[in-house]
Amino acid sequence: MKKRIGALLLAGTLLLSMTGCGNDKAKDYSKYVELGEYKGIEYTVADATVTDEEVKAQVDSFVAGLATTEEVKDRAVKDGDIVNIDFVGTMNGEEFEGGYSEGHDLTIGSNSFIDGFESGLIGHEIGEKVSLDLKFPDPYQNNPDYAGKDVTFDVTINSISIKVTPDLTDALVKENTDYDTVKAYEDSIRKNLEETKKSEAETQAQADIFNQVVKNSKVNGFDEAEVKRLVDEEYKGFKETASSYEQYGYGYEDVLKANGYENEDDLMKGITEYIKNYLTQKMILYMIADKEGITVTGEEVEAKVQEYMTMYGAKTEEEVYEYFGDDYIELSLMSEKVMKFLKENAVVVDSVEETTEAAEEASTQAE
Repeated sequence: MKKRIGALLLAGTLLLSMTGCGNDKAKDYSKYVELGEYKGIEYTVADATVTDEEVKAQVDSFVAGLATTEEVKDRAVKDGDIVNIDFVGTMNGEEFEGGYSEGHDLTIGSNSFIDGFESGLIGHEIGEKVSLDLKFPDPYQNNPDYAGKDVTFDVTINSISIKVTPDLTDALVKENTDYDTVKAYEDSIRKNLEETKKSEAETQAQADIFNQVVKNSKVNGFDEAEVKRLVDEEYKGFKETASSYEQYGYGYEDVLKANGYENEDDLMKGITEYIKNYLTQKMILYMIADKEGITVTGEEVEAKVQEYMTMYGAKTEEEVYEYFGDDYIELSLMSEKVMKFLKENAVVVDSVEETTEAAEEASTQAE
């Protein structure tokens, strides 16, 4: 099955490549789009600083992942313990659905159960049978029918365990990572976080720039034949995806609602809006490319196809085009070039809002 929508990242915006039967990449969109200002767009640069606390959080997570459990037999239950329990819940003397379990592991203090359940086990010994007279909260989202009702849980404590977290040492790091020392491991975490933050900052900057370019431009209409073709393809893909869930017991209506659609008409409205948003960005992108003489060569497309063949294990170029669609690769390359151009011709400011307010104030004073 073809890739229905290939996520073509254009500055983190909606611009996506749709698989298509025809090739619309060379189409003239000038009668549909009036370009607004696309040079000198102001944007801010997100802070990509990595704090010691962020590094420590990842190190702590690494150490916590190596924790083991040890059984405790010589004391009563304490906060933080892991208890293995059997329990039966009753309301008005009758056992209720979902109120019974055997061999359940519960961490005291996790607030996994209703108020009073976990704290009610503290101080009790292994083998003890504890009766807890409690009340369901009101409201109770898990089961509104139980909200505010009295309940009794008869609990048997089978065992008590504690989580043992190892000390952070060079030996621990060497045994469980590709690094020999704690410092080397922490340095690698910091470097990875910095790269991630810089990448996210770049993506956000490009999104802000392109969103402003779209806002500055005016769309007068769409090629309705192109809209219909893409809507039909997207709808067909949705139906194919929905049918694949039947094996898990989900009907078409279930899939509709899971995707936020009330009915078929709602789905078609959503797809049409989505396609028009996509085409708006695609048209603007190609209009800028045409005006600035930005092109994608056949050699560049071929190189990208070869890259995808290696990346996805495709045996032929046809497999790549079958999966991504006819114009996905050129559109992705074009978007990269246009975004590079827009970014190079944009202006970094401390705050877009402050700059806008200053400009409005100056305009008011001039009047």
